[in-house]
Amino acid sequence: MATRSLPEKYVCIDVECVATGRRHDAHSVALVAIVDQDERVLLKKKVKPREEVMSYLTPLTGLREGDLDDGEPLESVLAEVKRILSPEIVLVGQGIKNDVQWLKLREVEHFSRTFELGELFKAYNHRFSHYNYFSLSHEANTLLHQGFISDEHDPVTDAKASVQLFKKFYADSARLEEAKKKLLRNRPPRSWRKKNNYLWEGVCLAAYFPEKCFCGAPTKKDTL
Repeated sequence: MATRSLPEKYVCIDVECVATGRRHDAHSVALVAIVDQDERVLLKKKVKPREEVMSYLTPLTGLREGDLDDGEPLESVLAEVKRILSPEIVLVGQGIKNDVQWLKLREVEHFSRTFELGELFKAYNHRFSHYNYFSLSHEANTLLHQGFISDEHDPVTDAKASVQLFKKFYADSARLEEAKKKLLRNRPPRSWRKKNNYLWEGVCLAAYFPEKCFCGAPTKKDTL
């Protein structure tokens, strides 16, 4: 059975954002969590956006008007994040490169490298001759236990799910292949974005779905 070693030191980061405009790229950091490889919570912070919030994206973030009034300035949260990290740490997460950008982190200075869970679990779909990518909630609810992640994402829960998924499947290729088959067999429920036709409170939700984008902002490859 093929195996590979887990990194000596890694943390999982999760960032949740609120919408500050109609475009799918008009977002501001609202919640930040860091969980270490032993699932200890190193950081959980609320961030008070500088811009006016157009939508709290409540079904996704669980946030409502007033929840961020006692949040800290982004700059102070970023300073705490950077004090926790170090150049030898590997950052693990779903859409981790987006989190790195939101938190203004730099490779080598703040971390050694990133590891994308979406790429770990992507599975070739022979029926349609393409690769399927899965959400973190589908991965956690299918491979860990049902209900691990609800529609309203808590960043600590998401980060803990990332730790468990990484630990359980990264180092064992045979187990990983079985996990991919299970993800393909178990169709995920329709996402909140899809249920709402990629539009919520006037905000475009189609950053990863060019066909549904109405705002004109650049779209990305769907790996989340």
